[in-house]
Amino acid sequence: MWWVVCLFGATEDFLNWMYGVYMASVLAVLGVHANVLRRYGVSPEEDVEAAVSKLAAAAPHIAEFLREVSRVCAL
Repeated sequence: MWWVVCLFGATEDFLNWMYGVYMASVLAVLGVHANVLRRYGVSPEEDVEAAVSKLAAAAPHIAEFLREVSRVCAL
């Protein structure tokens, strides 16, 4: 039965690693609230780094918020 615990632990570690390698979408980070960013030209399906670069000029406070939230979600 110990192998079941190891299997699920390895799966969680693998998913955390994958999240660090592939940047999550804005929709995955903010959920339905990602639609609010459409007024700034950010699509919910975009990755977080692209959204932060778009928001940096128009709304730097939102860009910083999105960057911090994506870091917390990655932990």
